[in-house]
Amino acid sequence: MALALWLLIVVFALWLAVKMVGGLFTLILDLAIGAIAGWLAGKLVQGRGLGVVKNIVLGILGAAVGSVLFGLAGFHQAGLIASLVSATVGAVVVLYCVQWFKTP
Repeated sequence: MALALWLLIVVFALWLAVKMVGGLFTLILDLAIGAIAGWLAGKLVQGRGLGVVKNIVLGILGAAVGSVLFGLAGFHQAGLIASLVSATVGAVVVLYCVQWFKTP
C-alpha cells in the first residue's frame, strides 16, 4: 500500500514537471533543484524526515508546491537561487503535510 502511494506521488510529480517546463534540459534542471530542495527540507525539518530517497521525491513535488505558493503570494522566481528557495519552502510544506497524515 505504501509503495503504491509513493509510486503515485512520483508519477504525479513527473507529470506535473513535464507540464510546467518547456524542454528536457529544463526538466532535468527542475528535477535536480527539487532533489536538492528535498534534501534541504529533510535537514531543516529534523526528526520529521522520511529518509533521503523519499525526501528527494517529496522535494520534487515540493518544488511545484513552492512555485504555486510563491505565485499566490505575488512572488515569481527569477534565477537558480530563487527557484531553490521556493522549492525548499514547498518541500518543507509537503514534508509537514505527509507527516501530519502519517501520524495516527
